Amino acid sequence: MGAVGEGIYEDGPFEGELLPAQDRLWRHPAERGAEQAAANMAARRVYGRRWPSMLMSFIAGCSVVGLAWLMQEEPPAPINQAITQVLETPEPIQVSGPISFSTYANEVAQLNRESIVGLHLGGQPRNDMAQAIMLADDGHLVTSAHSLIGAEDITAVLAGNRQVPAQLIASDTVSGVAVLKINAPDLPPPTFGSDSQVVVSDRLVALAQHGVDTDSLARPVDVLGKDQVAPLPNGDLLSGLFRLSDDLDDEWAGSAILEDNGSIVAMAVEGRNGNHFGVPINTVRRIAQQLIDTGSVEHKAWLGVQLSATSSQIREERGLLGGVLVVRVWDETPAAQAGLVAGDIIVGLGAANVADSQDLSEVLRTLQPGDAIELRFSRASTPVLGPDGTTPEPGDLPGEVMTTTVIVGAKPA
Repeated sequence: MGAVGEGIYEDGPFEGELLPAQDRLWRHPAERGAEQAAANMAARRVYGRRWPSMLMSFIAGCSVVGLAWLMQEEPPAPINQAITQVLETPEPIQVSGPISFSTYANEVAQLNRESIVGLHLGGQPRNDMAQAIMLADDGHLVTSAHSLIGAEDITAVLAGNRQVPAQLIASDTVSGVAVLKINAPDLPPPTFGSDSQVVVSDRLVALAQHGVDTDSLARPVDVLGKDQVAPLPNGDLLSGLFRLSDDLDDEWAGSAILEDNGSIVAMAVEGRNGNHFGVPINTVRRIAQQLIDTGSVEHKAWLGVQLSATSSQIREERGLLGGVLVVRVWDETPAAQAGLVAGDIIVGLGAANVADSQDLSEVLRTLQPGDAIELRFSRASTPVLGPDGTTPEPGDLPGEVMTTTVIVGAKPA
C-alpha cells in the first residue's frame, strides 16, 4: 500500500495540495475520508479568496450602468422636427477666398472686386488709407482728391495683395476727383453702369479692396438723396452727389459704389461731420479724362441753388414780368452766404434781367469763380416752405425786389 503522500503533484491546479492518489483496487475508508476532506478545504481556500473580488466587480458594474443612465442625453428629435429647426435657423453661407462678404454684397461685388485698388498714403495725409477705382486696363486709377492732400508717396494694393507704386497725374478738389497711374500687368478692365438710373431708396454696395476696419470689404448702403451738395472737411463744396446712408469711415474714400448688377455707378467721397456721398460715375469719368488730357478741369461759376420755372400765378401775385424760382438753397453755398432762401425769385444778375433759367445760365457763363456780382430777387410776404421744412423770412411787402451781393463759386464744367 502506498503512502498517502504518493498523491501530491507539484504542478497541479492546487499546487502543494494533497490530490487523489493513483487508482487502486481498494482504499481504506479512512483514506477516502481524508482525501475528500483535503479537497474540500482546498476548494474553500481558493474560492474564498475570489468572492470579494467578484462582489466588488458586480457593484462597480452596477454603478457604471446607473451613472450612464443618469447622464444620458435627451433622445434625438424626430426627423421632421430636426428639418424644421434647420429651416428656421440656417447656417450662414461661407464664402471662400481672400475677401469675406455678406451674401447680398458678395453677389453684387463679384463683377468688379478685382477692379478696386487699396491705397497706402505716405507723408502727412489726413488718413493713411484710401481706395481707388480702375478707369481702364491701362493703369489709370481714379480716387478722392481730398484723401490725397498731404500724401507724398502712394502705394497701390491690387487684388491678391500685389503692391505697386502709384504716381499722381492730376487732382481737382472742386470736383473731388484725382487720377493716379500704375504700371502692372494683367489689370482687369472695370464695368461701369449708368448713374442716371439710380433713384432715392436704391440699395447699393460700397466696395473696398484693402485696409478698411470692418468685417467685410463690401457693405450695403442706401441712397438717401440725389443732386446733393456736400461741404468737405477742407471747405470745398461738391455738387450733384448721391447722399449715402452709411458712415463709411475715412478709409472708404475713393471706393466704388455698385448697383445691384455689380456695375460701378459712383465713387465714394467723405463729407463733413461723418456724412458720406457718392460722385456719379459719369461725372467722375468725364473729369478724369480732362485731368488725363490737360492736367486740369474747367470750372464754371455757380450759385448753389435748385431752380424751377415761375408760374404765371406767382408772377401775378408778386407783380413780376419774369424771374426764376428758387426751390432750394444748399447750405454753405454762395447763394446761402448771400442770404437767398427757398421761395425767392431771381429777377436780375448784374446788369442783366433774368426772365428764365436760360438767362441766368448765360450770365453765369460770363463769370469766373470768385467774381462778386449784384443779385436782385423777389421775396414773398407769405413764407414758402423749402424741401427740408425750413421757413424763410418773408419780405416786408409782396413782390418787393431786394438786392444782395453774391460771390459765385466753382463747379466742374
